[in-house]
Amino acid sequence: MNTYSQTRKTRFNWIDQTKGLAILAIVIFHFFQNYPDRSQLISILDRNGAKLGYAAVDIFFLMAGFNTSYALIYKLQKNQTEPVEINWKSWLIKRLYRIYPAYILAVGLSCLLYFFANIKINLNLHFLLSFIGVVGIRFQSINPGFWFFTVILEAYLLTPLIFLSCKNKPIKILVLGLIGAIITKLLAFYFLIGNDPNNYLFFLQDNFIGSYLFQFSLGIYWGFIYAEHQSFRKIDFMVANILFSVGFIIFIFLTIFKIKYIYMLGIDILFTPLFFWGIQALLSRLDKIAKIGRTLSFISILGIYSYQIYLIHQPLYFVLLPNLNYLIQINNYLKIGVSLMIVTILLAIYVFSFIKIERFVMKMLGTVMNKQN
Repeated sequence: MNTYSQTRKTRFNWIDQTKGLAILAIVIFHFFQNYPDRSQLISILDRNGAKLGYAAVDIFFLMAGFNTSYALIYKLQKNQTEPVEINWKSWLIKRLYRIYPAYILAVGLSCLLYFFANIKINLNLHFLLSFIGVVGIRFQSINPGFWFFTVILEAYLLTPLIFLSCKNKPIKILVLGLIGAIITKLLAFYFLIGNDPNNYLFFLQDNFIGSYLFQFSLGIYWGFIYAEHQSFRKIDFMVANILFSVGFIIFIFLTIFKIKYIYMLGIDILFTPLFFWGIQALLSRLDKIAKIGRTLSFISILGIYSYQIYLIHQPLYFVLLPNLNYLIQINNYLKIGVSLMIVTILLAIYVFSFIKIERFVMKMLGTVMNKQN
C-alpha cells in the first residue's frame, strides 16, 4: 500500500448527495416497474427508468467500496514505515452490526404489511434463507429488492480477501476487480447464448458480487486516491473519459445496426467511472451555490438514509399501487401523477417511522451488548 499522511476525517457532502441521487433514481424506477397499469407511457418510463436504476446500483457499489477504503485510511499508523494492520474480524463484525438489524427489521415490517394486505407468503426454506439475507432474486420469497442486501453482504465478506490477496495495493485491487468482472460478464454471455436463463441471470446481476466487482473495486481504488489527495486526479478523469468514449462508440454501433444489447454485459464497466466522476464534480460545484442549498440538503438526507429507503420502499409499492389503481378512477395520465404523489407522502412517513424504530432497536442492542461486556 502507498503511504499516506494523516488527515482530518471529514464528512463530504457530495458522498451523501451522490447516494441521495442514486436512491432517488431507484425509487422512481421501481415505482414505474411496479405500477399495475402497463400503458404505453408506463412501459416507456419503465424501460428508461431501468437504465437509471442499473446505473444507480453501480454507483451504490462504487460508493460502498469508496467508503470502505477511505475509512480504512485512518487505520494507518503515524509512522509511515510500518505496515497497515487491520483487525478484519472487528471490521467485519461492525459492518454486519450496521446492516443486519435494519434488514431484519425491514423483513419483519414487510411481512406485517403483506399480512394486512392479504398478500400470502410461504413459510418454507426460501423464506428462511430470505430472512437471513443469503438469497438473490430467484429464491427470494419476501422482497426481490432484498437481493441488494445479499450482494452487499458478499462484498463485505470478500473485502478482507481482496485486501489481503492484493497486499493492500490499490492498483492491484482495481486490476483484480476488472479481471473478476470480465470473467463474470463472459460467463453470463456464455449462459445467454447457451439458453440457460437461470445461470445467465445469476451472473448478470442481482445475485452475485462478481456482477459488481469492478464497481466495488474501483470504489476501493478511488477511496485510496481521494484520501491521499483530497480530490481526484486528472488522470482519473482522462481514463474515465476514454472508457466512456469506447462505450459510447460501441453503443452507437449497436444502435445503428439495431443489435440488442444488455447494459450489464460490459457497458456498465465502461460507463460507470465517468458517471461517478461527473456526478462528484457537478455536486462539488453545486454545493457552493447558496440558492440551491436546501435542495442539496434534502438530497443529502436521502443519501444518509438511502440504505433504509432501499430496504422498505418496494414492499410499500406492492401493497399500495394495486389498491390505488383500483380506487382512483380518473384519467390514466392524471392517475399516475396522483398515485406518485400519494405514494411519495406515505413513503416519507414510512421511512421516518422505520428510522425511529431502527434507532430504538439499535439503542436496545447497544444496551444489551454493553451489559454483556
